[in-house]
Amino acid sequence: LIEALKDDDRSVRSSAASALEYIGDERAVEPLIEALKDNDEYVAIFAAGSLGQIGDKRAVEPLIKALKDDKKLRSSAARALGEIGDERAVEPLIEALKDDDEIVRRWAALSLGEIANDRCIEPLIKVLKDDDPDVRKWTTRALGKTNDIRAVEHLIEALKDDDEDLRKIAAKALGEIGDERAIEPLIDALMKIKGENLH
Repeated sequence: LIEALKDDDRSVRSSAASALEYIGDERAVEPLIEALKDNDEYVAIFAAGSLGQIGDKRAVEPLIKALKDDKKLRSSAARALGEIGDERAVEPLIEALKDDDEIVRRWAALSLGEIANDRCIEPLIKVLKDDDPDVRKWTTRALGKTNDIRAVEHLIEALKDDDEDLRKIAAKALGEIGDERAIEPLIDALMKIKGENLH
């Protein structure tokens, strides 16, 4: 499979990059890092995904570089960095929360939630006001993963949002954090749902 990453046929290279994810062998890390520079977008994207799944720290700096510099790889790199969970990715992921592409912002938020570093809470709270509803949902989910009580008041506020899915995600996130301040607002939210169902 490593040899197949150099094949002339791009579909062979992309299949090899994808297959290496399932094997998870560390011998594939350096060849997959090299495959991040492949001219074919799908080969590079599959290589980033495999690096995230393998979880080897050698991939962190090349993925950070891809997150900053490579248009086609930004969202895949953001996702992979969250899967690896190395704190070197925190600042680049915080920067990616301002990206023009909403998919990059979504993965950056979720990856910061996975890493759950102290520095990521305030930037994630700011992203709760993002224009994209899915970015707000993914950020709400990410804040639940951090288990940080600084998010509680903001998640309580999200229980009042017009978007039903966002309210559900906020309720789950509050449950994950487990702060007592959320009990009454969660009860109120449940009573409101019960009242709506009666009408």
